[in-house]
Amino acid sequence: MIGFSRSVLNLTLITLIACPMARPAVPGVAQQPKSGADASQTGKTAEKSAGQADKNQADKPKPQADKNAPAKGKPEAAAPVKYTVAEAIVEYAIIAYGGRTMLNQVRANIQEEGNIRLATDQGDATGSYKLRATRKEKSWQDLLRTDLEVTPPEPPGRAGTARPIKYVIAFNGASVWSAQNGQYTTPRPEVDAAFRAQLTHDYTTLLHYKEDGSKVDLIGPETVAGIDTKIIELTTPNGDKTKYWISAKTFRILHTEYELNLFPDQKPVKFRVSFYYSPARVVQNTLLPAKRVMNQDGKFAQEIIITSATYSAKHDPEIYQHLQQDQ
Repeated sequence: MIGFSRSVLNLTLITLIACPMARPAVPGVAQQPKSGADASQTGKTAEKSAGQADKNQADKPKPQADKNAPAKGKPEAAAPVKYTVAEAIVEYAIIAYGGRTMLNQVRANIQEEGNIRLATDQGDATGSYKLRATRKEKSWQDLLRTDLEVTPPEPPGRAGTARPIKYVIAFNGASVWSAQNGQYTTPRPEVDAAFRAQLTHDYTTLLHYKEDGSKVDLIGPETVAGIDTKIIELTTPNGDKTKYWISAKTFRILHTEYELNLFPDQKPVKFRVSFYYSPARVVQNTLLPAKRVMNQDGKFAQEIIITSATYSAKHDPEIYQHLQQDQ
């Protein structure tokens, strides 16, 4: 999302042990038992043969047993997978959103479209919203572009004079660039920082904590609007921190919270994003929060409502580098 302006618990280990699959029975033909004279004769012959075999076997050197060899007929136990309480909660959240494999496959390229409402000093600006993103090895390396066409609030006494503004802001893997009404502009430092923040503070960042090498800690439980939640704090390798409120029942991410130093010699700005799932939307077997509301220092900043989403979309890499001819 784009920002404009704008009980500590002891951690214990949970051991998840994958049960080894049962080994199939070796196929064979059952031998029918013999009876009467045949059985008696067979027994005598078997005893004679066994005695001769024991005598011959005694003259042969016996192989040394391998102490490290696994016992015959017993499969090796699978190595246990250990998670902290925080990691176990996040793993359940990943499953709730579709599972790690599905998320990595389906959301390698995404396109989301909808409506946006932005708070300004003159009132709310409304318009269309399009986000395109391509996932890279780490979340903070993802390519990202947002296209907006918003109509600012009309000035007092000048009805009908407001004109739509086309605004583009993108991250090309190295830097943030922007354009307004087809002309390149230099994004202000605070806009640059707020836009980059969604690479490391978005709800999807938690779902890729292992791939990113990030650390998760359980801060504690909290009841929010009657919903029991677990607060997880994620710390990226470079120290960025984000708090996530996860439903204890559904394991959906309900809120995120983080701070940014946007202005020199001023206290950090606190951002809080709330995610809404009613009605629930599932796109290509992955869960999508269709409504997202951001507050900045406790005040409304923006609202995004997703009306359509296409995952596994094919993107021209050039869209992240510059404007296209029709823009």
